[in-house]
Amino acid sequence: MWLLILLGMKINFIFILLVCFTLQVKSQNEKQKWVAGISLASAQYLTAFQGNVLGGKYIYQTPRFNISKYMLSNITLDAGISVALFDSQTYTTFDGTLRYDFGASKNTVVPYILLGGSFIKAKVLTATVNIGAGNTFWLSQNYGFNLQVMYKYSEVKVESQFSHFYTSMGLVYSFSSRTLNPRIWQD
Repeated sequence: MWLLILLGMKINFIFILLVCFTLQVKSQNEKQKWVAGISLASAQYLTAFQGNVLGGKYIYQTPRFNISKYMLSNITLDAGISVALFDSQTYTTFDGTLRYDFGASKNTVVPYILLGGSFIKAKVLTATVNIGAGNTFWLSQNYGFNLQVMYKYSEVKVESQFSHFYTSMGLVYSFSSRTLNPRIWQD
């Protein structure tokens, strides 16, 4: 069952990558400020011992919801929440990040780095500091595909939660339609 789901995800991912390189649109910027997303996500612990504290090395999260607002100077504020609904392990995360997009917010492909924090509710409520990177591929005037990887650092003294990687991929929706053929005077 899981093998078929993963195979389907790989085929969909390849199709989305092909489509995203053939379209020219604009992304989140001063004029298109609000974006919401829904993603598949997972937490991956570095060792089996660390994962066993919570019941396994991988924790799958579906769905992950997030909302982003472009602030200023290529900086976007993002808030997200996700829950392990279809996994036997308990893991709920509330994330807040600042993303910097290198001035690419008007492009079709928007890479970014991020810095932020999370509150993770697993065995106990634990705070983490997050660093990471991601990329949004805009597929149409309103829809895009987002990939993101975060490293969630947890202090060594916290034995109920270890540092781990947190990856997500999903669709994003811009509340303002984007210009498909930008004009020189629009930049």
